Amino acid sequence: MTRSFRRSLAGGSLLLAITSALGWPGRAWPAEPGKGELPKGEVPKGDAGKLEELALAVGETKTLSAREVRNYSLGLADIVDTRITPDGTQFVLVGKRAGSTTLLLLNNDGSKKTYEIQVTARSEGAVQRELDQLLEGIAGVQSRRVGSRFFLEGSVGTEAELSRLDKLAQLYPGQVESLVTVGGGTVTDRNMLIRVDFFFVQYDTNSSYAVGLGWPGSIGGSAVLQSQFTYDFVAKTTTTAQASIVNQPLPRLDIASKHGWAKVLRQASVLTANGMEANFDSGGEQNFTVNTGLTIGLQRISFGTIVTVLPRYDSKSQQVNIKIVSDISDLTSGVASNVPGRTFSRLTTNVGLKLGQGLVLSGLHAQTHTHSIEGLPFLSDLPLLGLLFGSHSNGELETQNAMFIIPSVVEAIPHNSRQMVDKALAEYHRFSGDLDKVAPYEFTPPVAR
Repeated sequence: MTRSFRRSLAGGSLLLAITSALGWPGRAWPAEPGKGELPKGEVPKGDAGKLEELALAVGETKTLSAREVRNYSLGLADIVDTRITPDGTQFVLVGKRAGSTTLLLLNNDGSKKTYEIQVTARSEGAVQRELDQLLEGIAGVQSRRVGSRFFLEGSVGTEAELSRLDKLAQLYPGQVESLVTVGGGTVTDRNMLIRVDFFFVQYDTNSSYAVGLGWPGSIGGSAVLQSQFTYDFVAKTTTTAQASIVNQPLPRLDIASKHGWAKVLRQASVLTANGMEANFDSGGEQNFTVNTGLTIGLQRISFGTIVTVLPRYDSKSQQVNIKIVSDISDLTSGVASNVPGRTFSRLTTNVGLKLGQGLVLSGLHAQTHTHSIEGLPFLSDLPLLGLLFGSHSNGELETQNAMFIIPSVVEAIPHNSRQMVDKALAEYHRFSGDLDKVAPYEFTPPVAR
């Protein structure tokens, strides 16, 4: 029996007499008429027979069966080195450098088989394992293999996360490409609806008193009689308000006390598609007039709850990453005028939660104590007797508030995840002014226990 193999190289062809190497007498088979040599890096046109893909890493070795093979032709020998085992039954392929080429096998029965060989710097198995480890814990991003290349798909919440994934892809040039965007859901979870519930609980208690004699700042001078009146042009009548005397020389008697408590509960639910931003705005406006020279303007003070949320759910890890911006405000009475003020709590954060978990986004425990004395100099500072020469006032305000969040997937299996919120709501209903017994959340961080 006679066997030989034909090998095409850049710049010419070399006939390898395998039979001579094996000690067999024989001759080299010529190339098929009209086929010629295989161009560099190209699959031969015409009837190339069966086409298969083959992946190699630089330095990696793979074998192919050489039985019933009459001739073979390799496109680029500097990418893949092809050798024959001494018994002539197997090809040994060794990756030399990154690139692609083709291997054409001509069988004894006249059939053909073409291998499209892709040589990469790292093996596909090693790249897949490393990507799985590096992407672990990153919700909304997954890798997908297409041929010998890997593509990172999905979305992240910030530009910093996107830059990190771009740098990750650059570690595998020619093998990994990032298609990740900012915003938007994962490839397989875009049609899911995500519900995010917010609970804001606040407890307030306050007390104040004023006692003593309130002396005027000055005595003497001209007394001014003030009065206010209005004129109705339709009824042609005048209404005069009660007159008052400014610079009253007599002291007033201050004796007053006030105390009370308040509790506030707000709940906001936001429903949005996975990876899509949603906004929730509930509240109102307080309008008042402002005199500026000869014109009268309208000033608005807004209050209420404003929440912006961007959830990204990954069904593979069962984790929801949420970007939250919240603004909660209330009106307060004016201090020196009839214009109201506003108290507010603002929060901007990114959190990651498993489905069914609840989280305290923020908590505030504030205490305010004020004390002031007004009256005659030096005399009003005397212990006990100072009440006859001045007015002493004291005020205390204590506040506790907390914001909770619970994410869920619509139509998903319900989870028993509201124990923490239920406890806070139960305390809300029991609250009767004693703030010492209120504990809506753990004050001590876990790492400090």
